[in-house]
Amino acid sequence: MDSKGNFVTVIPADALVAKHIACYYFHWSDDDSFENTFTFYPNYKHALTVYKGSEVILGTGDSTVKPSGKSNYTILYSVNTGESFKVDLSGKFSKIGVLFNPFGINHFLNVPLSEVFTAPFSQLTCFGQAFTDTLNNVYNTADISAKTTLLDDFFRQAYTGFNEPVIKKAMQEILNTNGLVRVEELSDSMGINRKTLLRLFKKHLCASVEEYKKLVMFRNALNYSQQAGNAVTLTDVALYSLYYDQAHFIKHFKSVTHQPPKDLLHNLTRLGSQEAVYWHFEN
Repeated sequence: MDSKGNFVTVIPADALVAKHIACYYFHWSDDDSFENTFTFYPNYKHALTVYKGSEVILGTGDSTVKPSGKSNYTILYSVNTGESFKVDLSGKFSKIGVLFNPFGINHFLNVPLSEVFTAPFSQLTCFGQAFTDTLNNVYNTADISAKTTLLDDFFRQAYTGFNEPVIKKAMQEILNTNGLVRVEELSDSMGINRKTLLRLFKKHLCASVEEYKKLVMFRNALNYSQQAGNAVTLTDVALYSLYYDQAHFIKHFKSVTHQPPKDLLHNLTRLGSQEAVYWHFEN
């Protein structure tokens, strides 16, 4: 174990679940003296995070996590559209992350997301006792494959589908164009007015169309820069990500993270393997 703790990512094995969940991740430390702070950045894929045995204090743009002395679960969901979020970890901790693809979590809900969640970061209790029972089983096994199977089984049973073809089609167009499609073009091609499209995004995604377009472009640029490695230049990243020019690239990154890309991209740590997670650790 290093100063960042233990971290493992796993792709769901169930084919249906894998359509909507990009990966599970497991992050933990058994060291009483563990202490580190990390920052995660806005993403168009949204995460459900479960802490066991931790007291989680949520602030504005940050949180503090420390041992609670209990076996409680804290279940959090984030739709982080425009701010970086800092997490201060101390002592032993154990958490599970479920990283959903776009509109992924909606396929496991009986109601719109906006009815059970308050953006950008809040507790999510809608999965009820069935999820708690699954978490008990997950934490009672040390084998990662077995943990994955248990989570897959829960989400397969919780699957409800998501019958909103208009916004699903709009989402696909946003992804296909790297966020460059104009809202007016989206609404025209969907055959609905702009206000209706915005209402549907707010209802089912807890974010506006413009916010989401911006996140797709930002996150794809961040992912490309990290996967390409040290050989890639900022100009390369800007061109690949379809920014108008480097000035547009820099302005966009600053508007999302309050940092220029040169500072941000060189300070990230890649975690996991199959589905990479990029955080900035202070230590």
